[in-house]
Amino acid sequence: MRIASALLLSVLIVIPVAADADSGIRKGALFRSALLPGWGQMHLGHTTRGIIFMSLDALTWAGVGLSYLEGTFNRDDYTWLAVSEAGISVSDRSGDFLDDMSDFNSSAEFNDYIHRLARYYFPDDPDAQRAYYDSHALSGDDSWNWSSEDARNQFADRLRDSRQWFRRSVYIAAFAVVNRVVSAIDASLLDERQPGVYTSLSFPEYRDFSSVRFSIGARF
Repeated sequence: MRIASALLLSVLIVIPVAADADSGIRKGALFRSALLPGWGQMHLGHTTRGIIFMSLDALTWAGVGLSYLEGTFNRDDYTWLAVSEAGISVSDRSGDFLDDMSDFNSSAEFNDYIHRLARYYFPDDPDAQRAYYDSHALSGDDSWNWSSEDARNQFADRLRDSRQWFRRSVYIAAFAVVNRVVSAIDASLLDERQPGVYTSLSFPEYRDFSSVRFSIGARF
């Protein structure tokens, strides 16, 4: 949803550029590249330039898909580890709860830690200690007990890897949106009358026609 919103915003950003364009064809190129990076460049005859933008778009969205899949695979792994090795389902659990499971071998060990915190925060107030403990301690369906420290470490590794892959997919998607915006603006500034390959002939020395400068270049 966030990516779609960013994409819509990117189109709104480049619309004013289209309003300043002096060519209907150029406007069409802008909206083509807003829909598919590189399409507008190819429409104006800048094929190589269009292929570059289009290839970047394909690669980035492939990266988004692969990163999301890796995140999902790691999430499935730590979910299975929690059920099989700690006796608890972690579906719909908060990030803080998952972090606690990564740090403590059991909910009993976690509760001991909460008890120590209560005494630290309220050294002279037993009632406040009890209230703090009751509001933070875990029991019942929130209880867990890892079968081994190795299982807990595997859970922590899969949890960390899953988060990193999901975060990476968002960053790559953001780059894809940026590529789309750049492609749209670039298409709005291109001149279809300028060929992809161009040459120029000039005489650097005034009145000396024996001095000739010839250049060849490419726009892509």
